[in-house]
This record gives sequence, structure tokens and C-alpha cells, in this order.
Amino acid sequence: MKNILNFAVTLLVFWAGNEYFPQHVSILDTKTLLIASALMFIISYLYGLAMVFSLLLIPVGIGCLTTPALMLASIILTPIKLWLLDLYLPGFEIHGFWTYVVLTIVLSIFTVKVKKQKR
Repeated sequence: MKNILNFAVTLLVFWAGNEYFPQHVSILDTKTLLIASALMFIISYLYGLAMVFSLLLIPVGIGCLTTPALMLASIILTPIKLWLLDLYLPGFEIHGFWTYVVLTIVLSIFTVKVKKQKR
């Protein structure tokens, strides 16, 4: 359920950016909007799997090296994902450095986090 909500939030943020701020976020059509949202979701999901795998490797000793690197990468992961979409997805354009910053902040604020239950 969390994944569906995160996909919907990404879709909504991209749509709102294109609809209300077309000078900053340009998306050609609905197909491009869906592809961009799906790619953001897939990259985030793969990063989550890499983080879990890294945490599982801590008892072996390898996770001690990879977990801090992955945590550091999470700070710059969203702008990199946006930049890659801008670079490789035709019809999806982001104009300006500050647009990357604002989109990163908005996406991180509205991303659904899973709360751990206390036992």
C-alpha cells in the first residue's frame, strides 16, 4: 500500500509541476508523466532493496562498508533521479537548479514512510 501511495504522490507532484509551473517542469503528455513516475518509483524501490540487503550484510562485515555509503547516497539520490529523467526521457524537462531543489524537497516531504510498530 505504501508503494502505491508513493507512486501516486510522485505522479501528483509531477502533474502539479507541469500544470501550475510549466516554465520549470515540462511534461509532453500523460504517457511521459506515467513513465517518469514509474521510473522514479522503480529506482526508489531498488534503492530500498539495496539498503535492506546492505543492512543484512552487517553481521558478515560487508554491510559496515556499504550501509554508510548508501545512507550518504540517499541525500543526493532524488536530484540524481530527476536529472537522469531530464537527460534520458524525451518529453520530460526540468528547467533550473532551484527546480531540482524544490522538487526534491516536495517529494521527500510527501513520501510515505513506514512506521515501526512497538512490541
